[in-house]
Amino acid sequence: MLRAGLVIFLVKLMLRVRGFGETIESIRRRVEPVPGKSLVKMAGIKRVEYAVALAGAMYPGRAKCLEQSLALYYLLRHQGVAIKYCHGVKSYPFEAHAWVEYQGEVINDFPEHVSEFARLPAQLP
Repeated sequence: MLRAGLVIFLVKLMLRVRGFGETIESIRRRVEPVPGKSLVKMAGIKRVEYAVALAGAMYPGRAKCLEQSLALYYLLRHQGVAIKYCHGVKSYPFEAHAWVEYQGEVINDFPEHVSEFARLPAQLP
């Protein structure tokens, strides 16, 4: 959980100082390509997701879906997991949302909630 909290802190700092585009580019440069067919046990993925969710809930001022999803993506990609960062929007009332998927399954949210958003083009490999 400590590592997850540190990554959330760094992601929030980068977003504040550099903005979304440069933060995404920085993460893109730091993650290794992972073959799409690499299979990982879901229990390991859920363990990292739980640590990120707990760190996000305890983070001062709370970490929102963007920071948590980017931190989760970063941590799992460093473990060699072919994870996918996703984000989307809905028009009325306007709202944006970020989440992470593994093999098409939503990891850090509920599929019913994610289905309310129009998916935007992928920003990370």
